[in-house]
Amino acid sequence: MSDEVRWILYVRADHRTGTIAALAGVFATRGVNFDALATGEAAEGTGLVTVTFVANERRQQLLARSVERLAVVHSVLVRRADDLGVRAAAVLQLPPGVAFVPPPHAGVRWSGLTDRGEPLLVEGALVDVEVVVDAALAAGALAHALVIQPPHVR
Repeated sequence: MSDEVRWILYVRADHRTGTIAALAGVFATRGVNFDALATGEAAEGTGLVTVTFVANERRQQLLARSVERLAVVHSVLVRRADDLGVRAAAVLQLPPGVAFVPPPHAGVRWSGLTDRGEPLLVEGALVDVEVVVDAALAAGALAHALVIQPPHVR
């Protein structure tokens, strides 16, 4: 059985040319691929980069330490993707006339009447939001977008 799990790495770093390349270099030299990478929340010369990846605990720690050592990095926070403190939001568009309600076991807040053509907006723990996205895709969702929300810790 594999001991690899999915991780979320939040990196507060300089908002300048080369920052993403430096992050990518750390991952590439350690043989770890990004599942997803998103930037955002850039202000006053710094920005937030969110990276999701799969690794075992030891490799995750090595990656986090290596990223922390980059000159452009101010802080690093790592969480397991199944940590209920990792929050996400998703927007889903279902085919016209399809009524969709998130599964009751997914602890999410949601809005939108899909049978009226409204998009479905879902917010909650990443693991629960992903359950809703998977169910919507199985029900024929035409499009979706998922965003991992920044941590409350600075």
